[in-house]
Amino acid sequence: MRFVDTISGLNEVFETDIPKGSVVLVTGAPGTLKSGFTFQILSNYLENTDEYGLYITLEQSGENHMKNMQSMGISLSRKLHISDFSDYRITYGDFPDNLLKLLEQNILEFRRNTGDKCTCIAIDSLGALYSLLDLEAKELRKRMYRMLETFRRENLTTFIILEETKGLSMDDPPTAAEGYLADGIIELGLHLKGNVANRYMRIRKMRAAAHSMEPWILTVSDSGLKVYKGNF
Repeated sequence: MRFVDTISGLNEVFETDIPKGSVVLVTGAPGTLKSGFTFQILSNYLENTDEYGLYITLEQSGENHMKNMQSMGISLSRKLHISDFSDYRITYGDFPDNLLKLLEQNILEFRRNTGDKCTCIAIDSLGALYSLLDLEAKELRKRMYRMLETFRRENLTTFIILEETKGLSMDDPPTAAEGYLADGIIELGLHLKGNVANRYMRIRKMRAAAHSMEPWILTVSDSGLKVYKGNF
């Protein structure tokens, strides 16, 4: 099973698969289906493998997250474990100063508990994680880099959702502040043409993969998200 076979039409955007062990940013403004896009990739991928994954949601409860996924026709694989942040709050009390290290340890522990069959993770979202940390930007990104480098060395394919505070247009430059952290950037956005609005996706970069650089329309169907070529 390939990651690019998990969303209808995504295999037309990519000629080759997203490389295993990559760190991939999924970026976009509110309402551009970042969580659904990421969740569907992991859930459908894992359902067709003997692997396991971990989806960490920092912005809403696991229950609310699942209701949102079900409303978009996205199914849940039993091999994808959802961990909302209340799990950490109950176990550890207040948010600790070493929150990134705590997240890293819990992810690696989950991997060990699956017999190292945990191969992919998602963090939803980076902005929510930053809001819980009282660190200067330079130190914060240094710690993020160290954590993500650990995941790379463990060959964990890591998807990180990053919400843009401003609405992206297709003419905007790639994400700069966090781009150096990632091997790939998948941009989700909203394109307005007259009175018509279309959600779109575009691969800004993906190291060691062949892919289209053009925008593709992203829609919600009864069976989850779909990608197809459109005119912009």
